[in-house]
Amino acid sequence: MTAGDIVKEGLLVVEEFTVKANEDIEKGEVVYNDGNGILAASAGAKGPFMVALEAHDYSEETAHKVRCVVSGCVVAQKKSGNAVKEGQYVEVSSTDGELDIWDYATPGDWFDVVGEAAKDAADTATEAAVWLGKR
Repeated sequence: MTAGDIVKEGLLVVEEFTVKANEDIEKGEVVYNDGNGILAASAGAKGPFMVALEAHDYSEETAHKVRCVVSGCVVAQKKSGNAVKEGQYVEVSSTDGELDIWDYATPGDWFDVVGEAAKDAADTATEAAVWLGKR
């Protein structure tokens, strides 16, 4: 499976969102809506978070809409460097649009939790299956 692939179709919620002006979206990228449209989620962004099901090059498109998984299990981009185990929380990493293991050492930062890992992902992995919309 690759970033942007759906892992489980049951209970899946997909919606279409307007892309923020001059923002590019990658398939499998973790995104959020800042009130002006969706863009890649950055560290410190407050959800809710979604995963884009398609890429969008703003300069080459005329219709600026992207379908995103709002709730369900999907493969998302992951920052390499930390392993993630099934059932652990994942958050937006320091790389925009990518997941990382949630900082369990700093409890209380729940606003940046994207979801829960659906499967193990090695530290070298650049993708991870994640459950969205469970919180």
